Amino acid sequence: MTDPRTGTPAGSLLLAVRALLPSLNEQARKVGQYVLDQPQAVVRLSVSDMAQRCGVSEATVFRFCRRAGADGYPDFKIRLAQELATTREATYRALSVSDSLEEAVEKVASADVKAIEDTTAMLEMYDLAAAAAMLLGARRVDVYGSGGGAITALELQYKLLRLGVRAVVHTDAEMQLISAALLTEADAAVGISHSGEAQDVRNALAGAKTAGARILAITNHSASSIARLADVSLCTAAQEVLAHGYRMGARAAQVALIDILNAAMSLKKQAQLGNDPDPEEAALHHGSD
Repeated sequence: MTDPRTGTPAGSLLLAVRALLPSLNEQARKVGQYVLDQPQAVVRLSVSDMAQRCGVSEATVFRFCRRAGADGYPDFKIRLAQELATTREATYRALSVSDSLEEAVEKVASADVKAIEDTTAMLEMYDLAAAAAMLLGARRVDVYGSGGGAITALELQYKLLRLGVRAVVHTDAEMQLISAALLTEADAAVGISHSGEAQDVRNALAGAKTAGARILAITNHSASSIARLADVSLCTAAQEVLAHGYRMGARAAQVALIDILNAAMSLKKQAQLGNDPDPEEAALHHGSD
């Protein structure tokens, strides 16, 4: 179920805060970042203390809590305390130059596992089913990615081709725009960007939308530019912790999400060929409960 105020799946306050962070103004972002950095401290702070530590007004703290899906600061603290009591470590442990090789291995592996677990917790079955139907029903699927997202784009292309879907990956900005202009209403375009703000990918998706194609966004931030352009968004939930300039868990979460999408498409295709129940219909029915 999606919280109508946040646009993110309900149930995890910290995941909702993390997804919202890029879309917040500077003052609200200070509050959100403090919550992510010091969640244990927040549950013990009064609203005035919280505002002082973040360097913002009490009204800003209250508005932030509402954006995150809480009824106010007291409700926000209660929900946060409950979440911290029932989940394992809330944040990734950043790599340090003082880490031993064994410590570095454990931190990276833990970050990958947590990113996948958090992504699964955030995943909406309705959106997953809709994405599977969109891609399987397309005459052609053009996939846009840049930087690290290009690797994930190639993984998605491979999965689609194995399922008999004509898929082409474009990583060059000019080719992305050209391909987008040639799409039709029978086609689909997929944009992959961890931040959701990669300009080349955003421009390509905008062109594909103008051409009439359906849009799928794969991003870490549900309120990002490419998510707002999309007909359907699938979101990962990797934290913004860097390891030597690279976001820990980001690519692991993206690849896991592609594997999950592949499973959904495979089930749907099997259902179309036989008498098995259609997972899309099951998800749509579940979403209406």
